[in-house]
This record gives sequence, structure tokens and C-alpha cells, in this order.
Amino acid sequence: MKRVCACIVVLTLFAVFHARVVEAASLDADAMKVALHTATPEEEGFIEYVVARTEAGTLPVSLVKSTFLWARRKNRNRFQYFKRGLIVRAAKEGIRL
Repeated sequence: MKRVCACIVVLTLFAVFHARVVEAASLDADAMKVALHTATPEEEGFIEYVVARTEAGTLPVSLVKSTFLWARRKNRNRFQYFKRGLIVRAAKEGIRL
């Protein structure tokens, strides 16, 4: 019985750790820049700033991902949609970008 409980605990911890690693790894600044068609160093810097804030834990990854997926579906001005959308959504949660 103790062995079964220990296995369950280990598997649970592994699943939680794995989910966090996958979540953090999926925010690749270079891939985001390509998908959002960044054109200037300022736009690229904003993407790097956002990724750094998520890695620091001051900006929810889920907020960035959902805004990124929404902006990526736009035909034009993807970066502008992403930036403005993220700023507005973060402000609603009390986060200033």
C-alpha cells in the first residue's frame, strides 16, 4: 500500500512539473516574432519583454498565450492586435505593461 501511494505521489509531482516545463517552453520569443510579423526592433523588444515577464512570473502565461493565438488569426497587423490586446487584458487584471 505504501508503495502504491509513493508511486501516485511521484507521478503527480512529475505531471505537475512536466506541465509547467511545457507551458514555459511553449513561449518562444523567436517563434512569436515570426508568427506576429514583427517589423521593428521596438516590436521585437516588446515580445522579449513579455516573455521575460512570464518567465519571472509577473505575467500569466495563459494570458499571453490566449492573446497570441487570437492575434495570430488576424489577417493584418498581427503584432498590433497582440500588443494592444495584451495591454488591455493585463490592465483588467491589474498588471501594467
